[in-house]
Amino acid sequence: MFSGLRLKQICLLLVGLFAASWVSEALAARAISQDPIVRDVTFILTRLPENPKQYSLILSDPDERTVSGVFSLDQLHMLRALMIEAEKFALSDEAVGAKEPIVTRFADKQEQSFVIDVEKLGIQSRMFVTMSTELGRLTADAGRLNRSLKREEGFFFDLLDRLDALLPKPAKPVK
Repeated sequence: MFSGLRLKQICLLLVGLFAASWVSEALAARAISQDPIVRDVTFILTRLPENPKQYSLILSDPDERTVSGVFSLDQLHMLRALMIEAEKFALSDEAVGAKEPIVTRFADKQEQSFVIDVEKLGIQSRMFVTMSTELGRLTADAGRLNRSLKREEGFFFDLLDRLDALLPKPAKPVK
């Protein structure tokens, strides 16, 4: 029915299909910490014209999920403080997973609109921002930081820069 060469080809084809199937399932199941792509999340942060002490913040992910809210200066100062602490931690070699990622959460008990999670594995740190409002909740893959190269990518760093530029600097105490 089949020659020896043809049988070997069919067996190799079946083994190849099995291996390809197994690899695609393994890749789909791998942890997000090993995902090489930082998803394109966009944000819009604008001052409300009717109240200059309030800002609108909108987050939108590639799956077209969006959450928005109106935040006071105090709330945005808290977000900025959480992001600064998360970035400092992300740059450090503290709490780094060798085989499995270790996640550390940055949140404020009084201000529950924002949560920053830092996931560390090897030389990579990844940041996730969760924003909760009356309109919904969104957790976004916010950025990645390579600790050895100090290279950063993702909207996390753009949002932090925008907050630094927009928010009034805290007054320094007079001596």
